[in-house]
Parts: sequence; structure tokens; C-alpha cells
Amino acid sequence: MRFVETAFAFHGRITRAQWLFRLILLGIAAVAFGTLVDALLGEPGLAIFMAVLIWIAAAAAAQRLHDIGRSAWPLLTLAIPACGPLWLALQLLRRGVRGPNRFGDDPTARTA
Repeated sequence: MRFVETAFAFHGRITRAQWLFRLILLGIAAVAFGTLVDALLGEPGLAIFMAVLIWIAAAAAAQRLHDIGRSAWPLLTLAIPACGPLWLALQLLRRGVRGPNRFGDDPTARTA
């Protein structure tokens, strides 16, 4: 249930591994269910399905940016052709800030 709660939220922090896992799951869902949704519901249904997947991807990227100490505003650099997505990818792959920051506790910290 925690995954469903955090999948749509633009707050909190996630690790690089969690972010990559979510991207892989989104890719599998897009490939596996995209054609099915298109066949059953047509283009409007497919548009809604893809909008939900884009929302989940944006939420995961925002949480990843929070882990490196940045707000989610750098997601807007995706509008800049070539340079924007490349710069954002480099940011998303950076190591997270150790310890808590203004966006929450360290997701790699172990609690006993």
C-alpha cells in the first residue's frame, strides 16, 4: 500500500534504486497495457492511461530530486530540447543527500 500512496505524491524522498525500479515498472505497464487500453477504450482511454503514467513518472522524479536536496521545479527543464532532459537525467542519477533535509528523512537510513 505504501507504493500506491507514494506513487502519486510529489513529496518525500526516494533512492536511485527505487526511482529506477518505478521507471522500469512504468515502462512495463506502458508496453503491456497501452495496447490493451487502446483496443478496449480507444484513443481517449489511452490518453487518460498515459496521463496517469506521466503523472506517476513526474512524482517519482520529484521525489528523486528531493533526495538530492532540490525542489521539483527542475522538471520544467524537460521543455528545453536535448539539453534539458540530459541535464535532468544527470541530476536524477546523483547521490542523495545523507541525513534528513527539508524534504524529509534519508530513505537509506536504517531505523531500529
